[in-house]
Amino acid sequence: MRMMNPDVVIVGAGPAGASAAGFLAGAGAKVVLVDAARFPRPKPCAGWLSDKAVRDFTFVNAARRKVKATPFKRLTFHSPDLLLEAQYGTRAHAGHVVLRRKFDAALVQAAKRAGAKTVLGKKVVTVEIGEREATAVLQGGRRVTGRILVGADGVNSTVARAAGLRARWNDEHLVRTLSKIIPLTARQKTACFGTSSVHVSLGFGGAAGYAWAFPGARHASVGVGVRGPDAGRPKDLYAVWVEGLRAKDMLPKGADLAGPVSAAVPAGAAVEFENHVGKRTVLIGDAGGFASAASGEGIYPAIMSADVASECILKALAADHGKIEGTTCQDELLKFRSRWRERMAPHLQMPNVNITFLLPLIFTNQEICDRFARAFLFGENL
Repeated sequence: MRMMNPDVVIVGAGPAGASAAGFLAGAGAKVVLVDAARFPRPKPCAGWLSDKAVRDFTFVNAARRKVKATPFKRLTFHSPDLLLEAQYGTRAHAGHVVLRRKFDAALVQAAKRAGAKTVLGKKVVTVEIGEREATAVLQGGRRVTGRILVGADGVNSTVARAAGLRARWNDEHLVRTLSKIIPLTARQKTACFGTSSVHVSLGFGGAAGYAWAFPGARHASVGVGVRGPDAGRPKDLYAVWVEGLRAKDMLPKGADLAGPVSAAVPAGAAVEFENHVGKRTVLIGDAGGFASAASGEGIYPAIMSADVASECILKALAADHGKIEGTTCQDELLKFRSRWRERMAPHLQMPNVNITFLLPLIFTNQEICDRFARAFLFGENL
């Protein structure tokens, strides 16, 4: 059975997919947003929202306000042995801590208000790409067909695999995380985490990655993320991190940190990936590897990738309808390959210096501390 008659079918309703749906529907395109989950749904994530996303996109700011995200102005670094601390501070907001379950649902609602239709609770099992259309085939055989298909379905993207763009990410591209969200009262937040600060330990346990503790208004996310040869260590590192936080009285008494949830982030993978565009198909968000290599932060890159892709898709639709001479739908889609690099590559890339050598200087040199913080929070190069 064919469902609806959209211009664009978007698979995945996380920040990338929901944002793309809002951009495109707001510009007049007919959009169907498909996701296997119903929203709100749980999402393992540190829940850190870059202030760049809030400043650049009004709908993100509205969603941030709706879910009562917690702003922070300081980033506290902890040495890998947890004996030393250093702090970066700014007068303006450096970022916000959100509960992804609520924040993602708010973005889906914003897309619906912009005019996007949703098909939620239906898994896409494969896609079919033709000369004039692209189809998402749902579990049970139902079909959603449009002129263009957007894969925003996460690190293990069905669209990427079924469209022949990528079988899987290489292990060196993935940051493996373990994290747990715990409830938090206002008094506990102040007592355990201080005022308006998030906490990070770069290179924790000698691993390539970091540990974090991000307090929100009524919750805290505690976790670790590692990559490359340390990918098998998250469980042990998580236990040591939790033990260290307890020893420093940085966790509420009796907080249950057992049973952390695992996830994978393709941090910086977009930079080394060339197949973001296939026939009538575009990959964005984690499906396209759009996450910061330095921090693993993916919300802002996801929304930015959706913004750039939407500009290309709107021109591709116009070309498909014969409204632009001298170009085709595929020509316009292919422009995404260069345009996202022009606007996003510096934010996604690893710092171009030996960070292992510089890490100890965070705790003795305020300038180095500030440089690391700006690289971590804002994607600036060291």
